[in-house]
Amino acid sequence: MRFQYLSHYISSLSVGISFVSSAAIPPVRRDFPDYYIRNLNTISQIYDFTVYPKQLPIIAQVVSGSIPELAALFNPNVAGRIQDVGSFTNFRTSIEYFYGLAPTPYAPSYLGFSSAEVTQFSSSCDSVASSTVVFTISVVDPSQPNYGTVVTYLKQTGFWHFDDQGRVDYYDLLIPGVQDFCSILNGADFNQKTVQLLATKQICQAAQQVCTGPNTQYPPNAGVTLAKLLSVLGLNPLLDTGLISQLGLGQLDAGGLNCFVQLWNKGFGTFDKLWDDTVTCRIVHLVLAKADPVEHCVHVGPTGGGKCVSYPYNQRLFGDEALFGSTNRFQCPG
Repeated sequence: MRFQYLSHYISSLSVGISFVSSAAIPPVRRDFPDYYIRNLNTISQIYDFTVYPKQLPIIAQVVSGSIPELAALFNPNVAGRIQDVGSFTNFRTSIEYFYGLAPTPYAPSYLGFSSAEVTQFSSSCDSVASSTVVFTISVVDPSQPNYGTVVTYLKQTGFWHFDDQGRVDYYDLLIPGVQDFCSILNGADFNQKTVQLLATKQICQAAQQVCTGPNTQYPPNAGVTLAKLLSVLGLNPLLDTGLISQLGLGQLDAGGLNCFVQLWNKGFGTFDKLWDDTVTCRIVHLVLAKADPVEHCVHVGPTGGGKCVSYPYNQRLFGDEALFGSTNRFQCPG
């Protein structure tokens, strides 16, 4: 079993595929204020860059600190929250979230965002807007016989705040149903133990390839052997030979074995709650580590690096004063 979402960062990046599509900007009545049209266009353009392959040059520039395509869309100090993924306190990590997690097509499914349509929008003043976007996930490789086939959808909804130049400086957004979305995207039920085992093994293999040198998170541990891993997993080398062979645990190097033991003891978790000390949180940050290993490999590691740690409810959903500088940032003045 291969997982589209989990395996795309360990394949070589293919930039030769082109898929012509864009974010759909809803028709706007002429009697709306200029700021309404400006804010709608800004949000639509932000999402337009998530449509494959437009996110690729964005991610390629993310460590440079300067991305000309986004200069008119985001304030250099932009910050925000994505429920239930995390908080992002600067331009670099915000951009990595918006564009680094957009699906990139790889075998066997070749899926990506083929469109991003703003389906709901409101803006009653120049500094605040609310929106809903619906992403369409399709087969985006023209060489595939099922090119253009729609597989599923993803929704993001929430609030935006704009600076005096019309750039986004704060956002507070929600993605519902991420666990179901990931299961559909990968063709696998992440509630099943076998799927969780396979996903953890793939993450540990990928971590050894992506997080290397000073970014290494799981070095070899003399006390962690295949026998130790089987014991941690509750598998008997004589009675569970079929499952052990299916998992391919013998393919793990010493660092991979160390990784698997540590992560399995933490728990797999759920994609609906990613601010946690779990495998699912590390899956997301390993995707981001492909573009920015210095920033994100530590989040994949055993400590979680301040991201993949167990955040209590009040910290995950609130703390607006610290993040946005105000508890009513997304209200129009007055």
